[in-house]
Amino acid sequence: MTDLLFLPKKNPIQRVNAKLLARLRSAQDDHLFKEFGTSADLLDKVFADLKLAISAPAELSDSPSAHLADMDFRNLIELVSTILQSSGLPNESITQQAALVSQRLQLVAAFSDPNAVLTRVTKKVTDIVRTFPKTEKDIECGRNPGDVLDPYILAASQILLHGGDFEKAIETTVGHKAIMIIEGLLGHLHEDIVGEMRGNVRVPEPRGTHQEMLDLETNPFPGADVVQPPFDTNSQLRFHQVKSKTGSAKGGDGKRLGEQLKRLQDYYGGSIFYDALIGNTLRGHRSRSGVERAAPGVVVLVGDAAFRELTRRAVGPQLLLRLYQASFQQVADESGYRVETMASAIVMAFSARALAAGDSFVETVLDASTKGPVEFQDSRANSKIVDTI
Repeated sequence: MTDLLFLPKKNPIQRVNAKLLARLRSAQDDHLFKEFGTSADLLDKVFADLKLAISAPAELSDSPSAHLADMDFRNLIELVSTILQSSGLPNESITQQAALVSQRLQLVAAFSDPNAVLTRVTKKVTDIVRTFPKTEKDIECGRNPGDVLDPYILAASQILLHGGDFEKAIETTVGHKAIMIIEGLLGHLHEDIVGEMRGNVRVPEPRGTHQEMLDLETNPFPGADVVQPPFDTNSQLRFHQVKSKTGSAKGGDGKRLGEQLKRLQDYYGGSIFYDALIGNTLRGHRSRSGVERAAPGVVVLVGDAAFRELTRRAVGPQLLLRLYQASFQQVADESGYRVETMASAIVMAFSARALAAGDSFVETVLDASTKGPVEFQDSRANSKIVDTI
């Protein structure tokens, strides 16, 4: 097995399990400037991927690939549009093609194999969309039997938000349930995708009873989500703890997270980072102080600053968005899921129930959410309540 470059042979990281060591070594070569020397090389690759018989203009051969890779999406579309016009592409197709080329360019800038990453992400999103609410039972009760639809919130939505329109209130409820599911998906998906970007290695989540114990074979990086091995003699080994938002970790978690990062730095050397991807200020960061006290050398980053370190690109947030947009669109086209369609079917079911009971829509929800056998509702009725969970 080849040792990692630019690190001493005695560094403990050289003794991690062979599979992980190979991924770290591969990440050292997986950098945009190593694959594409110029902007022309990068753009020609994108044209080839999209099967466009166009060549990059000669002047792009004088600029590094970072020139295009770090360009804001809006400006990139404008530049690509000009190039496509000069190539003789029909005017009616330029707008669409410029957007496709620009999207693909950002994906290639972010990932060495964007198609493979897109396939994996799309599968995960597809699996999640299958759990979106489709029937009245899906919104009446969650996975926990005690998580029932709140009739008072439903009444507030119907009257305060939708002028008494019950179907619109159900649309809001269905949308809210779906968004909560999406939020659960994206939390860890952010980490997985960033971990697959060029130069990065996603650290697998440890399992078992000793999740915080460092073990070179089974758990070499407890506390890190992404590791960035050095790519030249001037770069360092870098460990990142990645959170979705500044509030993703409680204030009390800061000490534990900081201690984990400090332990990694003491053992392997290098730099440590505590990143929150969503946010535009360090103000109000719930766990920052705890992390900094436990790990004095840690760099705490939020939003664009975090993306710059994790992606080594000036447009890091856009790179993640491009992948999500491509994946979400594909899943939306294939699944056909629409909130308004599901809400209409759910309202029909509630209507039939309300008609049979001779009550209003909300009254039937109230009954379903509050009534039940006394032995399941009152501890005095039965000292051994059957657990149906």
